[in-house]
Amino acid sequence: MNLIHRSIDFEKDRDYILERHCRINYDCESPWKREMTYPDYRSEWLSFTSQVSGFYGYLERTAQDDRTIAEIIEGEDGHIVGYLWVTFCEDEEMDFRFAEIQEIYIEEEFRRHGVATQLYEYAEAKARHNGAEVIRAGTGLCNSASIQLHERLGFAPYRYEFEKLLMNKNNQ
Repeated sequence: MNLIHRSIDFEKDRDYILERHCRINYDCESPWKREMTYPDYRSEWLSFTSQVSGFYGYLERTAQDDRTIAEIIEGEDGHIVGYLWVTFCEDEEMDFRFAEIQEIYIEEEFRRHGVATQLYEYAEAKARHNGAEVIRAGTGLCNSASIQLHERLGFAPYRYEFEKLLMNKNNQ
C-alpha cells in the first residue's frame, strides 16, 4: 500500500488525534479500568480538560523538533489510514540517543495489511538517520496484538511497570 505522510495540522486534525489518542489509551489501560465501556472512558477522559490540553500541548511542542515524526498517514485516495508520533531524546551526559514511538494508530479497515510494519520501518529509518542508538515503544499489558507486533519486529522488553489497586471507586 502506498502511503502519503503529511505533517499534523494542529488545528484541522485536533479532533482526529484526540479521538485516536483516547482509543490508544483505552486499549492500553489496566484491566480494572477497562471494566468501563469505551464510550464512558472517552467521555471521562475528554472531561479532564487539563489532561487533554497537556497531551495536545506536549504533542505540539515535540513537533517543533525537526527529528520528531508527527504525521497523518493517508492512502492515495486521501482517506486517513492512521497517524504516527515519534519523539527523539538524547542524554548528553550519558552520550545516549533514542527515538520513542509515542503513538501509532491504524484505522481498523487498514489493519492486517502491513501498514503498521511499514510505519515502524519508516520510524526506524528516520531514527537511525537522526543518530538514535535505540528505538523504543510501549503498549498495555493486555494489548496482545500490539505486543505480538512488537515482538515480530524485533522489540524486546526493557522495563516493567507495576500497579496495585488500593481502592475501587465503586466500593471505596
